[in-house]
Amino acid sequence: MKLFANKLVRHRSSFCLLTIFVLLVAVSKIASAHDARPLSVFIVEQEPHIYRIDLRMPPSVDAANRPEISFPEGCMVHSGVVREATDAFAQTAIAACPALQDGIEGQRIGVHYTLYNPSLSTLLRFSPLSGGTRTAVLPPDQSEWQVPPAANWKTVAHDYLLLGIQHIWGGIDHLLFVAGLLLLARTPRRIVTAVTGFTLAHSITLSLSALGIVRLPIPPIEAGIALSILFLAREIARPDNESLARRYPLAISCFFGLLHGFGFAAALREAGLPQNEIAAALLFFNAGVEVGQLVFIAVVFVLMTIAAGLVMRKAGTLSPSISSLEGLCGYALGVPAAFWFIARVQMFWFR
Repeated sequence: MKLFANKLVRHRSSFCLLTIFVLLVAVSKIASAHDARPLSVFIVEQEPHIYRIDLRMPPSVDAANRPEISFPEGCMVHSGVVREATDAFAQTAIAACPALQDGIEGQRIGVHYTLYNPSLSTLLRFSPLSGGTRTAVLPPDQSEWQVPPAANWKTVAHDYLLLGIQHIWGGIDHLLFVAGLLLLARTPRRIVTAVTGFTLAHSITLSLSALGIVRLPIPPIEAGIALSILFLAREIARPDNESLARRYPLAISCFFGLLHGFGFAAALREAGLPQNEIAAALLFFNAGVEVGQLVFIAVVFVLMTIAAGLVMRKAGTLSPSISSLEGLCGYALGVPAAFWFIARVQMFWFR
């Protein structure tokens, strides 16, 4: 009985690491890595006081619970037909607000679900004829947005910082890649090096793509991101300490970081960049991605440290316990990555 208890303690750290991967996979629901996408409401002023509303709903919104957009009094809204788009549902409507002297600027726009609030954030973007796109991200408990008269760097900084955090936390595939880097790097120094390389690399391609300097089609990028996780899973599952990723974690994190940056840029392009505050929007969206990433790394690293301390106090060494279950962690990482890769290839190859 005592021998069994000692073995259980020695393996506690490895079980902790495996649990991190299992929880991430469970949250991802395997079918999609981006089911946490927000509800998107894009409002474009086509003529003075005439607005086109494009509503994009993720598949997680039930057909009977589709939301309605409410405009202020004095507006007449003509709803369009709901149509199926790529991985979403879309609806177009036209709003005429001749009674509003200044249009909808300064007015409140509401988002109301038919049955219940499914705990989705709402991304709103307003593009007036005068220029200066306004963007806001509403948390699930907020159903109204007062359209600001003009965008300024403070509101842009707040909204795009929040958008970046929400995107990284909704992108389970990105978090799984970071978790794989942590497991491969192992030591604090190598972890800092790998994560720094990943950050610098995806910041470069995020900026280049968001500014329109470099453009790549999104479906192959999404498939490549899944493939990058699958590569890390293979390296983790291999017992060879001289494998490519274990020897050169910085090179691997930089290479795949460039790929993930294009994925981040896709979300930023969907939100749009305010023309008068492009630099602030780009800077704070990237900062939001980093904040969300650092919080995730801190949580994982603390769990690993606590587990390591427990094992070292009882058994005096951590290596045997980690290596015994490291292969299972690789498989836990690789199974959803393989599923995503196949599904994403099918989406752009066979459509």
